[in-house]
Amino acid sequence: MRYLRLEIKYASEYQRPMHRFMTESEAIKREWLVTWKVGVEDKIAYTLFYVVGDQEAYESALSTVESMESYDITPVRDEAFYAFVRGRETDQSRQFYTAFEQPTLMVVPPVAYRPNGTVLFDVVGEPAVLEDVRSELPNGITVNVRKVGEYDASPGTFETDLTARQREALATAREAGYYDVPRNGSVEDVAEELGCAPSTASNHLRKAEAQLVERVFR
Repeated sequence: MRYLRLEIKYASEYQRPMHRFMTESEAIKREWLVTWKVGVEDKIAYTLFYVVGDQEAYESALSTVESMESYDITPVRDEAFYAFVRGRETDQSRQFYTAFEQPTLMVVPPVAYRPNGTVLFDVVGEPAVLEDVRSELPNGITVNVRKVGEYDASPGTFETDLTARQREALATAREAGYYDVPRNGSVEDVAEELGCAPSTASNHLRKAEAQLVERVFR
């Protein structure tokens, strides 16, 4: 089964309001779309986000989004929280979801949101269908294929007690290409994305990796 690791970039005028807020404010460090679905009858998009940042600032910005119907916030730890958002579906979001609604195609959560309209995620499926997706995406989006290969993952294998910051460091390192073979990213790249010193990023990665290795051989 083949997969593509996609980097999608929205033009400013096409970004969702909270994605634009991430660029304009330093309050939100990271945001992942964990899962989503759209109501068949009410056309309401139900989305679950995992956010690292200032919860109060996030809620304040979220409450001003015109398409937002309601939301629930659940704090986790280390400035991390979940946001369950119910909002009216837009024409653009509908076109985006439709591009991936193929029987032999699946988006693998989480979907990582980054500043400046950048979104990172993996898609698995038949190669011919993967190629068709690019032409189906709405206007205002540019697509960069960061990696292509055979998909290999074992969900649930690495259940550990990683801190939110360690999980963030691992996710950032993965997106930066730090775990690619050959390696395409460095600790310095991870540190820049996390907003910390390289030694701090390295420390987060080593502690997280130690837990994962221990889990494998336990």
